[in-house]
Amino acid sequence: MLKQADKLSQMGGVQHVQAETLYEEAVALAPDDALVNLRMGLCQLNGPMRHKALPYLTRSRDLDPQQPRIHFLVGYALQLNADWDKAIASFEHHRGVHSPQDPDPLYAQADRHIRECRNGKSIMAAPTDVVVRDLGAGINSSSSDHGPLISADGSTLLFTSRRPSPTNGKVNKATGEYFEDIYSTTRKDAGWGAVELLPNPVNTAGNDASVGLSADGRTLMVYRDVDGSGDLFETRQRTGNWTEPRALGPTVNTPGHESAAWPSADGRWLYFVSDRAADNVGGQDIFRAPWIEATTSWGPAENLGPTVNTRFDEDGIYVGPDGGTIYFSSKGHNTIGGYDIFRSRLVNGQWTTPENLGWPINSPDDDLFFVLTADGTKGYFSSLRADGQGEDDVYEVVFGAREGSR
Repeated sequence: MLKQADKLSQMGGVQHVQAETLYEEAVALAPDDALVNLRMGLCQLNGPMRHKALPYLTRSRDLDPQQPRIHFLVGYALQLNADWDKAIASFEHHRGVHSPQDPDPLYAQADRHIRECRNGKSIMAAPTDVVVRDLGAGINSSSSDHGPLISADGSTLLFTSRRPSPTNGKVNKATGEYFEDIYSTTRKDAGWGAVELLPNPVNTAGNDASVGLSADGRTLMVYRDVDGSGDLFETRQRTGNWTEPRALGPTVNTPGHESAAWPSADGRWLYFVSDRAADNVGGQDIFRAPWIEATTSWGPAENLGPTVNTRFDEDGIYVGPDGGTIYFSSKGHNTIGGYDIFRSRLVNGQWTTPENLGWPINSPDDDLFFVLTADGTKGYFSSLRADGQGEDDVYEVVFGAREGSR
């Protein structure tokens, strides 16, 4: 049973659910087996509901505290549940039985997680004045729902989902998941209306994701995984229909991975995310390219520099209406775990130190693809949380509403 579950767990996607069922059966048969509890905990850590790994990993640790990595894994599970002090203690226990000279790849990671937990403890102690709400089962599904985009008037919401659809009814063999498609919904008096799949030519049989929107809502930035690396495209709305997506060109797309893009409101700059080898601070970085009217194309791209970009990954760029404020996600800076959402402003030609948007917008897991309504009273982003419908969900954040809504 364990061998079959291990194989399914490594395949991911829909097979992961089958693996979880087998592990649950194994735990029921052998609740006092440290290895069985460990495997179940690892399955949960690698799945969409990572916070559920904690009881299995702590049980495994209690049964056999000498297992390699067990205190690190328990620390991570505690961090995902925002139990900061206990997480720090568990990570420190892992570091205590190793040294920086050991060939232990988790030593440096434990040190990084300790910093994240300390960030989380201080940030959670001073929550921001917002209310964060899951958009619910009418929008979100048991699959991954992410990449929200909101029209200027707040009436139309676009987002990406891995739910099965007429376009992508097949599973990606490389990931075990359904391919991404772009959906839309329109605001009604009582909430959001029915979710609709954007028609061809926007959605294809491969991955199609919503990653950026022009200020007038007529140009949609689309991510497509064409050759395994990922490129950026744009489609324009004409007479109510979206045009065939067009690649953004060689100054933006490279043999590397480009994952998100956002045009400034005046159309002069395109901000985008890339892991290109040239001019890279580390991992995925944020770049911007100027619009060259003479060639009607985007010019040479420049890295936003080490104030914004870190040696870890950045993603999910959004440019505010003023053109000088960016919101993005990062695994660096003072994150409290995974990707956190940050804000930076361009002042006298220099980017300010990114500011963490705080708790409860940010969580111990991944928080990505933050966007604002034109009036700045609401925001939308995707996150993996315990109150979600399954995997990543789209959330709404209302600013200045916390006191009156509880």
